[in-house]
Amino acid sequence: MLVSKSKRWLKKALVRSSILPAASRFFAPAAAILAYHSVVEDPQLTDYILGSSRARVHFERHMEALARKFSPVTIDDVAEFAKSGKRLPPRAVAVTFDDGFADNYEVALPILSRYGVPATFYIMVEAVENGTLPWYCRIRFAFNTTKKPSWTYAGTNRTYPLGTPEERHAAMPVAWDRGAALAGRPQHEFVEALERVLEIDPQAAKAKHGLMMDWEQVRALKKAGHTIGGHTLSHPNVAQVSEGVARSEIGGCKQRLEERLGAPVEHFSYPHPALNPHWSSQTLGITREAGFKSAVLTNYGSVRSGDEPLALKRMYTPPDLDQFKLNLQSAFLRKSGAVAGPVQAG
Repeated sequence: MLVSKSKRWLKKALVRSSILPAASRFFAPAAAILAYHSVVEDPQLTDYILGSSRARVHFERHMEALARKFSPVTIDDVAEFAKSGKRLPPRAVAVTFDDGFADNYEVALPILSRYGVPATFYIMVEAVENGTLPWYCRIRFAFNTTKKPSWTYAGTNRTYPLGTPEERHAAMPVAWDRGAALAGRPQHEFVEALERVLEIDPQAAKAKHGLMMDWEQVRALKKAGHTIGGHTLSHPNVAQVSEGVARSEIGGCKQRLEERLGAPVEHFSYPHPALNPHWSSQTLGITREAGFKSAVLTNYGSVRSGDEPLALKRMYTPPDLDQFKLNLQSAFLRKSGAVAGPVQAG
């Protein structure tokens, strides 16, 4: 207990002092890209479906801190900085959202507007197009709500008990791994089959419609001055599918978004629902051929001049404000190329 209190005190002291900002002057210029998915009033109420939300109050504190202590910039700014060394303001930070959840528009947008923070929203096209939950959320919902005592995965013929939350959470990644290696119709059929086996009421899943943005809301984000990017059509791990499927998912999402928005879409986010790696030299080449100017990863780290614009690292966004500030301040002290594991998968 004493050690924990000492660590919290030290963290607060570091955040409130000028030590880290002053130290950053001795390092090469850097930028940070923050990764978010969803912002809701109470993440505990949506955890059984989404599992990646931040509380509204925490997100607002984050944005207030960015506006007061850092320099909010766009993903265009960061991409140009990585590519050509474009000068950025000190402590430059870009905000990004993956997937296209409706709360991005309903909850996050007013906060971003209040503090003058630009953001990039990477859209999973088919979920927005059809108004349905992303497949990995449907799997989460299925495992968290099924009354079945066990599940046998046909791929290995192994049976997983589902009697406790811990057992459900242990079984879930097995299904995610399979879904991540599929795309489009095969992926949809896999999830539907899983829902049947777990005896999930189709109407219960359909009742979760409304959790994704519609095109009017996506266009409103763009009209408000924010950037819209691509996040594939059906959210596979594009490094785990065939080259042809990866091309269809990456290039197809760009084409569909441009048709819907009537404007170029120049930025991309690699989905990372499960499995590693989630990008490769092949997928990097596909994003370049598709015409994207930048692509962000779930690898953790800051961005330096000279980094590959189609493989930009991002940073985790912890709820605790002091830890959030400490992570950001420390990002500007890291050497180029620092990678410390994945950001929350998305």
